[in-house]
Amino acid sequence: MMTLTPDLFAGVNAPLDPANLTDLEKRHLPVITAPETVKAGEFFEVTVEVGRLLPHPSERAHFIHVIELYAGPVALASFSPTAVTTSPILKASVRLSKNLGPLRAREACNLHGIWEATKDVAVL
Repeated sequence: MMTLTPDLFAGVNAPLDPANLTDLEKRHLPVITAPETVKAGEFFEVTVEVGRLLPHPSERAHFIHVIELYAGPVALASFSPTAVTTSPILKASVRLSKNLGPLRAREACNLHGIWEATKDVAVL
């Protein structure tokens, strides 16, 4: 059983060393899949997956309850602890008219707080 780690709730978590992820980071880091470049005003697919690097539990005592995607507000997915999956996934069709900075994904784990990842997408 995993234990509650209060300091993980002090802010938004990100890997300390992205080249050497811990098991905790692998379970919680949102993985963003999106094209490197897109055409302004055209839709493109974005997938955010938690547990892709190392499966995350989905049980009443430990689960992901939300994934958010931002480039401005874009998408939100909510999950329940009884979901069958160990890889919560958010899929969205996104349309950007200009560069707004990187795509940003956040997920919230009931025991390990909020985790964030970013991905640069150039709008041409």
